Amino acid sequence: MKKTVFALLFFSFGTLLAQEESKPKDSTCTDKVKLNMSIGFNVLANDAFNLNKKLRSQNITELNETIPSLVLGLDFFGEKMSGDIEFGFLYSNPDQNSVEILQVGFDIRSKVHYNIVNKEKFAFTTGLSLAFTTNEIDVFSKTNTIDLNDLNPSNNSGHISLTNQMFYAGPSLSLYLFKKSFPIKVNAGYEFGLTRGRYKSDFGSVINNIRENGNNRFVFGFVIL
Repeated sequence: MKKTVFALLFFSFGTLLAQEESKPKDSTCTDKVKLNMSIGFNVLANDAFNLNKKLRSQNITELNETIPSLVLGLDFFGEKMSGDIEFGFLYSNPDQNSVEILQVGFDIRSKVHYNIVNKEKFAFTTGLSLAFTTNEIDVFSKTNTIDLNDLNPSNNSGHISLTNQMFYAGPSLSLYLFKKSFPIKVNAGYEFGLTRGRYKSDFGSVINNIRENGNNRFVFGFVIL
C-alpha cells in the first residue's frame, strides 16, 4: 500500500514538473504556475482518541493527542489558484511508570486553494484539504526481557502492536509571507475524520475493536519554500 502511494505521488510530482518545463518562456504570460519544494513542521491537535479510553481503563499511559510532524512537499502557486502535496512523518513517545507507547505515522496531504489576496510580497489563500494518515502504535513494558535463547513467541509477552488508517477532509487556509526574499507559508485547517479507523494488528486478531471516525483535528504548521 505504502509503495503504491509513494509511486503515485512521485509520478504526480514528475507530471507537474514536466508540465512546468513545457510551458513557453513568454515574459508576457500571466498564468504561470510557480513550483517550489518545501520543508517544515505541522502540529496535529486531535480530539480525544477512543483508544485512550481503553488505555485509561487499564491505568496505562495514553496516546498524546498533540503530535508533531516533519513535512516535505511540493507547493504550486498560480495567478488565481494555489496548493500543495505534502508528506508528513509523525512521531510520539509517551511513557508512564513501566509502560511506554511508541506512535509513528505517515501523513499524505493535498490542498487546493483559491488566492483571495495575491500581492507581490504576501498572499492569503483558502480552500480544501484532503489527508490520509496511517498509524503504527506499539504499547510495551519497559521492563520486558527478551531472551535470545528462548525465542518461542508463546514464552514472550509485554508488547502490543496496532495499526490503523484514517481519511480526513476539511477547510484550510494559508498565508504566504516574504514572497520575494525568504518565502514562508503558514498553514491552518480543521480536518474531519471520515473513515472508521478500526484497529488491526499484524501479529494477531483484534477483538472488542473500536473506531476513530469522528476524531477530528486541527492542523497548524509552516513550511519554507
